[in-house]
Amino acid sequence: MTTTVAPIQSGPKSKVHALIGGLLPFIGLILFVGATVKQLAGGLGQGWQQEMLGNGVTYLIGTAMLGAGIAHLLFGKHISKTIGFKSDRYEFEVGAADFAMGLVALLVAGSAPEMWWPVILISSIFRVLCGVGHIRSMIQDRNFAPNNTLILFVNFAVPVFLVAAYLAWF
Repeated sequence: MTTTVAPIQSGPKSKVHALIGGLLPFIGLILFVGATVKQLAGGLGQGWQQEMLGNGVTYLIGTAMLGAGIAHLLFGKHISKTIGFKSDRYEFEVGAADFAMGLVALLVAGSAPEMWWPVILISSIFRVLCGVGHIRSMIQDRNFAPNNTLILFVNFAVPVFLVAAYLAWF
């Protein structure tokens, strides 16, 4: 008895899923850049640092990690492929962690800046350690898949900005 495997769908629906799954982890960065350009175009008035860092908590942590969480939870197989990893249960765990941090960041974003520090710290630790994992995969497995390399900016630059800005401005 022979069995056949259905081909992977390559029509418009899978392209849309691929686009959504690929953009969701970066949507916060895109929105933060847009908010920062708008803020800079309006001029730097009193309290610009708090506004910019608040946008960072909202978009670089909140929206970004919520988007990454949704991407890992709903499009896990595709995300694994773009990272160059084998799809596994880790997708659910990473998605759950991303989703939780993103949701908490959105909940505290409108609060006093003192409430931002814990979410900045935990998301920064998580991202840096994920970045170390991506670099390890590059070295050990020669894995230079797009989302194993492109995500390194988010894994390192975003935490450096958020931690440095918080410590300098508050």
